[in-house]
Amino acid sequence: MRCVRRKLTSSEGDVHLVLVDADLPSLENHEVQVQVKACGLSLTSEKVIREVFSKAVPETLSVGQEVSGVVTKIGPSVTTVKEGDEVVGVLPLDSVTSGCGEFCIFREFDVVRKPSQVSHEEAAAIVGDAVRAYTALYYHARVCAGDTVLILDGATSPGSIAVQLAKLWGAKVLSTYSTVAEKQYLESFQPPLAQVLELSQRSTLLVSSVMEETGGTGVDCVVDNGVRLFTNEDDVAMLGEKSKYPKPHKHDILSCLGFSGKWVTSHPDLQLDPPDCQQLFLRNASLNFLFPPAWTLMYAQHGRYQHILKDIMDKIDKGHLRCKIVQIVTLDEVIVSLKSLEDVRVGKIVLKV
Repeated sequence: MRCVRRKLTSSEGDVHLVLVDADLPSLENHEVQVQVKACGLSLTSEKVIREVFSKAVPETLSVGQEVSGVVTKIGPSVTTVKEGDEVVGVLPLDSVTSGCGEFCIFREFDVVRKPSQVSHEEAAAIVGDAVRAYTALYYHARVCAGDTVLILDGATSPGSIAVQLAKLWGAKVLSTYSTVAEKQYLESFQPPLAQVLELSQRSTLLVSSVMEETGGTGVDCVVDNGVRLFTNEDDVAMLGEKSKYPKPHKHDILSCLGFSGKWVTSHPDLQLDPPDCQQLFLRNASLNFLFPPAWTLMYAQHGRYQHILKDIMDKIDKGHLRCKIVQIVTLDEVIVSLKSLEDVRVGKIVLKV
């Protein structure tokens, strides 16, 4: 079968994406073979990959996790699905097979049946970002009706799903934008889902806007899309913190939190100094690290994870969650799309096999 793999080509860790022919491994007891129909494209930080494979990084790694497809073969102990079922799931980061390929292998506990009225492209586009949003808003922040939630970069695919889910659960949503296209997309939802705020390089703009919208009390939850740790230009350059798009400084996030607020961060190596911790302490606030792949890297939470996947599919089926698919690509085009994925600020690119 054809699939895309990450290939390490030198000891310095250079990474190249390659389209290769690979053999499918034999199925274990609780595994299912899935013919990929669609795969949502997302970036995975190389730093995170190296943390996951801290003992030994394989020569090649899988590419693509958010899969919708058809079960073509099942292991001897599989009971939850059968051959011919249309299923949706998120492959673990240590998967031996790629979602960007013709076939992949799942553990049966990592997939659920796809509703018949939902297309493979739509399911693949939403499932990974919805797991991320669900984990952040429910399992970390415990968001409920009446809360005020600040979601950074709400026009991006993960941000958009988080905005929709928070609104669905009755929260007041504030969301940031950095470009005109992002603002237009966020304002295109009817009825409106969020109060949109500009995020620029001016550090005081975000905090003042949030305080104006909340009457000076701050928000109950912040879900970031990465933050800046430094203000000194030399430190920023040395540690590679420069970004094409604005990111708030960690002090801005802390300043936006209200009493007992929860900061949910996707920054893998966030550093808090004693004054930062004191700010959290005085607000009775907390910090949570968002790493959704943890669901599929361990075996202890199958029941909760299955609940998340089933609830996501139900919400898609009922039209509560939707995603803007900006481009559908083929397997031959996917490598080019992956290399330019960082510039996609609105919507999702989906591989259709």
